[in-house]
Amino acid sequence: VGDVTISPFSIIIAIGIFALAFAAFHAVLQWMDSRLLPRMNFDLGLRNSIRTSLGYVGFLIAAGLALSYLGLNFEKLAIVAGALSLGIGFGLQSIVNNFVSGLILLWERAVRVGDWIVVGGDQGFVRRINVRATEIETFDRAQVIIPNSSLITGVVTNLVRNDRTGRIVIPLTVAGSADPDKVREVLWSAAKANQLVLAMPTPQVLFTGMSASALNFELRAYVGDVETMFRVKSDLHFAIFKRFKEEKIFDTPEADATKIETAGFEELGKLRIPGSEVSASSAPDQPKRGAAGR
Repeated sequence: VGDVTISPFSIIIAIGIFALAFAAFHAVLQWMDSRLLPRMNFDLGLRNSIRTSLGYVGFLIAAGLALSYLGLNFEKLAIVAGALSLGIGFGLQSIVNNFVSGLILLWERAVRVGDWIVVGGDQGFVRRINVRATEIETFDRAQVIIPNSSLITGVVTNLVRNDRTGRIVIPLTVAGSADPDKVREVLWSAAKANQLVLAMPTPQVLFTGMSASALNFELRAYVGDVETMFRVKSDLHFAIFKRFKEEKIFDTPEADATKIETAGFEELGKLRIPGSEVSASSAPDQPKRGAAGR
């Protein structure tokens, strides 16, 4: 390479130097992760960012020592980089893009290990941020691998970026004959009775719409941890249903009996014909007695 001659023996020695340097740096990194970083009270996401970043630095230092033994300095590496730039530009473009995106994620910490994120139709907890992709564990315990470039250029919803507070919205529809004040009182008391619902911000009951047959309401409440949202929402549904049955809010009034009147029946009495007349008119003509031949 240039004016440097590389022999197989020197390559073996360089590989040994790289392995020793990387193993020593990895041992130091393990000590920091198990002993030093826990004492500094860093969160899991920051610890992962420091560990991954230092791992990249250790790899570069070990590779630099091995290449220095071979006699390849940065000026001579520029020759190799120039020869490989065309291949990187075409064949490895996506890999380089994901690698740089992974570094941006580690330093900006917009997405951290342990965060609950939503990317497109997938959502779950971030378990690892690797060189090429980020691993997300869904609620079905499935692992979703998302390229780092998608997290940088796409739309990502982080539910725990600033804090872990979450909002619950429960829409309800009752009969149009229900008492709105009673419905509001039931929803309010159900939210207040749940211990996981925050007192501040206070729960809200909104009257969102009405018609002759239905009244629409919304119960909005906040919880301190978004991971409890589904359980609290289910508990509120149980409590609201029980109170609605007790207060008979779900019961609809019975329809009024329909009275049917038919006009003109009083005239039918005038049309009545005596039975003797009916029988006489319906009997066949018979000959009179004593009139022979008739």
